[in-house]
Amino acid sequence: MMEFLVDLLGLDAKADTITTSQICWRTGVVFIIALVLLRVSGRRTFASNSGQETVVKFMLGAILSRAIAGDSPFGVIIAAAVMLVLLHRTLAYATYFFPAFGRLVKGGSSVLAEGDTINHGELRGASFSEEALRAAVRGAANLDDLAQAKTVRLEHDGTISVVKKEK
Repeated sequence: MMEFLVDLLGLDAKADTITTSQICWRTGVVFIIALVLLRVSGRRTFASNSGQETVVKFMLGAILSRAIAGDSPFGVIIAAAVMLVLLHRTLAYATYFFPAFGRLVKGGSSVLAEGDTINHGELRGASFSEEALRAAVRGAANLDDLAQAKTVRLEHDGTISVVKKEK
């Protein structure tokens, strides 16, 4: 049985000796492994655009692509992918249980505007123009005027949130 899997997936093949059928079989196996790893990683990994989740997305894709192409030993690459997901999960738990650590890893939100008073220092720090701020307020809260907003924040994941003034 083990010899069959070695031949089917080309577990002993190198990038220059792997066959098309072995790459196809590896693609299917890696797809299933990726689905399992994403379940372990949690829903937030692909729902969020925070820095941590973005790094995991890129790295997981890069690591698993090496398993398909046969650039490195299959088992080693899968072990690296599992390690990445477990590290991500550990960091997620640590940021939940230790809020100060969470702020260090994720960063915090910054107030870009309060009412029609724009915080130019925060805009500069975020590389955000006034026009981009106004466009974000229109898009996020459907408000045409900053005076209608109580607070405009740049969240740690890069999204803009707007709290509307009470009517």
